[in-house]
Amino acid sequence: MKKLVFVFVLLFLSFGASFAQGGKLLALKDRGIIVRSFTSGSYIKLQVINHQWITGYIDWVKPDTIQIKQFVLQTAVTAFGTYGEDTLKLGPLKFHVNEIIGFAQEKGHYTSVFTNGALLQVAGPLYAGLNISNSLIKKEAVFSNRNLPQIAGGIVAWFIGKWQSRAHPNYRPIGKRFSVEII
Repeated sequence: MKKLVFVFVLLFLSFGASFAQGGKLLALKDRGIIVRSFTSGSYIKLQVINHQWITGYIDWVKPDTIQIKQFVLQTAVTAFGTYGEDTLKLGPLKFHVNEIIGFAQEKGHYTSVFTNGALLQVAGPLYAGLNISNSLIKKEAVFSNRNLPQIAGGIVAWFIGKWQSRAHPNYRPIGKRFSVEII
């Protein structure tokens, strides 16, 4: 009798394990830790391999594919001459997990002009231009030994701003730091 119960339990466990469902959660990971998860019905904004941003709601998640009901919010002029938003539904799209190259930041995410390099990208050329214009107004040599380091400082500040904007993008690119996985 004990052998028969053991065989039934063994068959039950193996049968239950063979039909286990997986792949119902799309997880965005930051260095291996889940920071955002998406299930069926979740709002998602992602960038695909052709650098197009897709907005919509997840229809379903399978072990290697997701389907999104895509929509677009467009600004339109109303009958009264004011601006409003119009929703354009574009239909479902299927994507493999490897086709996703980035996720948008959450709504309300703070982006500083100091961290994204915008301040240095604006201030660097302005500083170099100010030095050049002051030299022309004072009728001095523009590329003199005294003025050349100041112009070079503005150009270097612009390059640092460009480097900083690439180091701190306004979205979450899939690559070294962020990864995506279906769990």
